Amino acid sequence: MRHRRGLSLQEAARSVGVPADQLAGLENADHAPLSDADYVGLVLRVYTDYLSLNGSRWETGPTRIVEARGVYKNYRTEELTVHALEDVNLSIGRGELVAVMGPSGCGKTTLLNTLSGLDDIDLGEIFIAGEPLHALSDAHRTEYRAHHMGFIFQSFNLMPVLSAVENVELPLLASGAGVKVARRRALEMLQRVHLVNKADHRPNQLSGGQQQRVAIARALVNEPAIVWADEPTGNLDSDTSQEVLDLLLQLNRENAQTFVVVTHDPGVGSLMDRVIRMKDGRIVGQQAINSGETNAHT
Repeated sequence: MRHRRGLSLQEAARSVGVPADQLAGLENADHAPLSDADYVGLVLRVYTDYLSLNGSRWETGPTRIVEARGVYKNYRTEELTVHALEDVNLSIGRGELVAVMGPSGCGKTTLLNTLSGLDDIDLGEIFIAGEPLHALSDAHRTEYRAHHMGFIFQSFNLMPVLSAVENVELPLLASGAGVKVARRRALEMLQRVHLVNKADHRPNQLSGGQQQRVAIARALVNEPAIVWADEPTGNLDSDTSQEVLDLLLQLNRENAQTFVVVTHDPGVGSLMDRVIRMKDGRIVGQQAINSGETNAHT
């Protein structure tokens, strides 16, 4: 698995914080250099988790987590056909922060919905971590999203009759986690977004910023490798928006999760690793924010 990911022994060792000679021993089933049995077990779990040898993580395969090839999406009525996406080709790397920007109606949300499998496509291919999402049935796509993706929306989409902790634990319960495990993990996630003291509050008892933080906790409680966010700061004031953005950036740094963010806000785009610009259903340009490099499409 390490070789499939293109990692040298030294790179893997640096990533998991274990000496290279000890990792070599683990790979060769030679545990002699490690005298403490508990330490051996710990290292094995860390190493196995990192390389996805136990299948519990999703971070296997190529460095690209999203790949779209020649994607078309049309919306049809009796009198009109709207070309929402036309010949979209796109790759997104693991752990990358990507903003999708452009004027209203240009296809930003449609792009997010098709890449995540919420909407079907008319033509093309979409791969998520090497999985052909376009070829999956609706039921399999739904199951795939529940286990591997998180969603953050402008309108929060919290269940009004449920408390904050009940909203956060919903994805866990949907994916088959036990009630006690789901509650514990939901409370842990609320702690991370600094809202554990509001766990029993319903959405109408929370401010807009607090509701969005609950929505972020819900999106991340399953530890998804990719999070889709549609205008996550659109309903928030500037101070609260910055608070939410700081939280997303922190979680990206800590968990190496990929975030794809649809936004109108240039301030949001400036915090990302890359900005993808759309117009009339097409990707018309991309800019790597850190390097300033721009790639325009004609």
